Amino acid sequence: MALKHQGIHRLGYVRLALADPRLLRAREFYCEQFGLLESRRGPGRLYLRCWHEPFAYSLVLEESADNRLLEIGFQVRDDADLTRLAGLVEQAGVAVQRSAAAAELESLGASIAFAIPGGPRLRLYADMAQPGYVTGYDSPDWVTPRPLRGTPAPFFLNHVGFTAPDPQAAVDFLTRVLGFVVSERIDAADGRLLSALLFRMSKEVGGQELALFPGPAGALHHIAFTKEDPNDILVTGMYLREGGVDIDRYGPTRQSYGKTFSLHCRDPFGVRLELCAGGRVTEVHSQFQPVIWDEAELGKALSWYDRDVQEDFLAPSLAGTGRASADCVGQPAPR
Repeated sequence: MALKHQGIHRLGYVRLALADPRLLRAREFYCEQFGLLESRRGPGRLYLRCWHEPFAYSLVLEESADNRLLEIGFQVRDDADLTRLAGLVEQAGVAVQRSAAAAELESLGASIAFAIPGGPRLRLYADMAQPGYVTGYDSPDWVTPRPLRGTPAPFFLNHVGFTAPDPQAAVDFLTRVLGFVVSERIDAADGRLLSALLFRMSKEVGGQELALFPGPAGALHHIAFTKEDPNDILVTGMYLREGGVDIDRYGPTRQSYGKTFSLHCRDPFGVRLELCAGGRVTEVHSQFQPVIWDEAELGKALSWYDRDVQEDFLAPSLAGTGRASADCVGQPAPR
């Protein structure tokens, strides 16, 4: 049965540029240590996906002179939605780039791209090739494929965190123009918005497809992937440590902001990765209200067990396409 819901349906992919000749280090880390699957290669480009994802890819890595976030992709219902959303974005005073099928990325249909005010570039598309689950559709086992055992082997892409110098302006655009809903937010003592979690469709793990933090324009804060439960997170932490992967400031912890059990680590290029399980169940309805955190409870929001704010965690992990200055909102510059 055809879906009736208009607009954005799901988070599709994250696209990164990495200073990695032939992407050899990136492939070794993401496939051999992190447990993603290589779905295809292109000139200077590597397409990866999780084993529980039916679509062609959810992480695109490109060979570059430096490391930066290129764009975040979202799938919409159909081509009519692309046309409608392009008009809304342009009415908001934001330029839109239109691309034919396969012009930007392999296996991608016609798309539009634009930059969130003070944020990263988004690409919306209606079609992506769907090779199917690696376990198949015919009575699938739903067991981690044997070659991926002993790695984190995440289920699927969960959400993306980015930074903006004016979080409120970015949230206003995402909610008013693209139809996102704020599930949780952190407010300063003077009422200013510091951070927000946003979602489009009903969501269980953390109630978010996007997480917004104060900082440089369009920089990457983190990329999050889904695991089944907290036990998975603990075992995954042992796999990562055994492989020499750096665990970030907050190790396995209950992250109250989003209500997930999470672990954060870094790839060889400094990209912060999150593995998360659990979380609030969010559902769009007329009486939905966001959870509001006070800045004084920031430590509790980020890690229930630690309670002390780790300033390094608030900094972005990768620059944005615009390479904007990191000197904003009082946050430390990227490492």
